[in-house]
Amino acid sequence: MKLALNTLVYEVGNKGPEESLRSAVKFGFRYIEYAGIRKGNPMTMSAGQKKEAVRIVKDNDIHSTQMLLVATKETAHPDKAKRDSVFDYMKTCADFQMELGGRQLLVCWGGGLYEPGINPEQSWLYMIENVGRFAEWCLDKNLLVGIELDPHVYFICNNTYKLAKAIEDIGLPNVYPNIDVGHLVITREGPEQLEKLKSRLLHVHLSETESFAHTNSILGTGVVDFKAYVDKLIELGIEENCKKYGEPCVAGIEMGSEASGGFVDDPDHWIEESLKYLAGIMPEVTR
Repeated sequence: MKLALNTLVYEVGNKGPEESLRSAVKFGFRYIEYAGIRKGNPMTMSAGQKKEAVRIVKDNDIHSTQMLLVATKETAHPDKAKRDSVFDYMKTCADFQMELGGRQLLVCWGGGLYEPGINPEQSWLYMIENVGRFAEWCLDKNLLVGIELDPHVYFICNNTYKLAKAIEDIGLPNVYPNIDVGHLVITREGPEQLEKLKSRLLHVHLSETESFAHTNSILGTGVVDFKAYVDKLIELGIEENCKKYGEPCVAGIEMGSEASGGFVDDPDHWIEESLKYLAGIMPEVTR
């Protein structure tokens, strides 16, 4: 397993994709997770910005292991026009991920939000339909579509049981569960809860929490036992799964809170401190 740099910390720190990618090079990362939000949103980036991002990635032999589809809160919105808008955003992100040379995509926000005035069962059906049609659109493009649980009551997938059920209901071979260990700490689901997902495990995020709020702060400043989850993922065969799909096995350092509107004062400092901490507890997981 290798470490990846998640560019969300730079987006929340008001830095653009060019700056985050140059920092990835500076810190010696070969793998990144690209956050498709704010200045890095493929829907609003200019052709020139996209071209420069692709150039940095290609010239420095960086692998875009995952693109985070962050603007997906309305995946299950009762207004079909809003669901269709999210679908268009997801396709645009997929196209850009292919330009960057990557295959994995992550539908964030627990697959979507429960909206006021609509029953949870209907929200579930809207989520399955929208994520499912996106995954089907991705099939012949050899793209992989991830869903993750998000750890509060208004997220549709907010525990490992719902995550497993979503994958079952969508029923397509290119759908996988993204594992965010900070989310699991908040939902009080220990490493053993990952066993039900073992056959599809492909990707993991290392995020921090103080156990109630998902702080996405500097790794090591909260309560997450990163090593326990990573060891369990390796035991469950995540590295073998990745080999089967021809994907690198990575743990992405995810920091910066898009959900709470937080701000990162110095993204480089956050990366430096997190790398120091990880080197102390998991020296075998390197860049």
